[in-house]
Amino acid sequence: MASRDALLPNAAIVARHEYADRVRSRPFVASTIILMVLAVGVALAPIALRYLERADPVRIAVVASDGELVAQAVGIVESVLNPTAVGDATVETARGYLVGAMPDRDTAERALDRDDIGGIIVIERLSDRQLAITFRTNDPGNGVRNQLVGFAAEAIGIIDWSRSLPPESQLGAFVTPQYAIEGTTVVSDGGGPVTPQQAASRSLLGVVFVFLLSMTVAIYGMWVATGVAVEKSSRVMELMVSAASPRQMLIGKVVGIGAAGLTQYLAIAVPALIVLAFQDRLAEAILGAAWAEGVTIVGLTPALLAGYGVFFLLGFTLFALLYAAIGAFVSRPDDLQTMSLPLSLVALVGYLPALLVLGGREAPWIIVASYLPPFSPFVMLARVMVGGVGPAGFAVAVAILMCSVVLVAIATIRVYTAGVLLYGQRPSLRAFIAAARQAP
Repeated sequence: MASRDALLPNAAIVARHEYADRVRSRPFVASTIILMVLAVGVALAPIALRYLERADPVRIAVVASDGELVAQAVGIVESVLNPTAVGDATVETARGYLVGAMPDRDTAERALDRDDIGGIIVIERLSDRQLAITFRTNDPGNGVRNQLVGFAAEAIGIIDWSRSLPPESQLGAFVTPQYAIEGTTVVSDGGGPVTPQQAASRSLLGVVFVFLLSMTVAIYGMWVATGVAVEKSSRVMELMVSAASPRQMLIGKVVGIGAAGLTQYLAIAVPALIVLAFQDRLAEAILGAAWAEGVTIVGLTPALLAGYGVFFLLGFTLFALLYAAIGAFVSRPDDLQTMSLPLSLVALVGYLPALLVLGGREAPWIIVASYLPPFSPFVMLARVMVGGVGPAGFAVAVAILMCSVVLVAIATIRVYTAGVLLYGQRPSLRAFIAAARQAP
């Protein structure tokens, strides 16, 4: 006579049922479409912001009693606020700021009140011939603009001081110095230093990827836990126990619900990644070559995407199994929030060190955490994004994570089997552990 397991539906049938039940629901379809539109909108946001900036450049007014000083100040502020436009044939189309003189402060103040201009640079000469420069603006939160105006104020003071020197000491007109950053701790895939824009792009993408991983773990992991708990609290478990083994039920549920979550995730992420891949061409087509520079996200390589995919799949599988164990332990779905809180905190503990890595920190305890599941999917992913780990370290972290997934799967099957054996009861922790030990 055929064995009982041979006559039962296998895990693939259970997974197919769980998957179809999720993806055909209206909330699933509606939320997928909404999130897809939002993801594409976020990917296009840099181009949209630069388009608005190009269509309406910020106007800065310079006011001073000395006409020669005003003329010099306008040129200096222009060169500092629009560094990419200096010496460029496209200067008229690549400006983010339009700097000009105004006859008096009252006129400039009225223009600022009407929001016709973005700020006023007021230059006053004190009794000791020192300059007092004030930047008045309705947007004090724009730190980059304020810093640039501060740099321009320093340059204005230097030029004004040089005017008082003897003629033979004059060095010529002020020229904005070239400034570059060469990081010594961030390397590219080829082993050489990356540009500041690549480093910033990788850090930004790392924050996005780690955040998506943590959100996926929390949302789709709860789907698995809820599915298991709902079956235990209803009569569905009675029917499934008589038709499938606990191992088949667990594997099918984790794979089915996980596949539904991954389907939604891919439907959201793939259009956004396509937009990012062609962001440079879109920016150039919409904004023009002069304005497209600096808009696109650079440094996103196939190797980084592959590394993200590996840690995403392994991390999701690990946490989905843990959430399934929690769902098998509770007797009512209402208890899930309390039971899942420690697991959510574990994910948060892995998320926070990842942010430190992306911010340039890499202490010894962070390096250790990048190899220890369940923290490694977050921390090692962050280290991969900023180029702080080599191929050997990546392979070791993946191997440890894969072994952990296998061990957690074995333990989760026992926990789930114990939950089935104690179906209909409200077990104590001791009874649950005893049932898990006796589980086949």
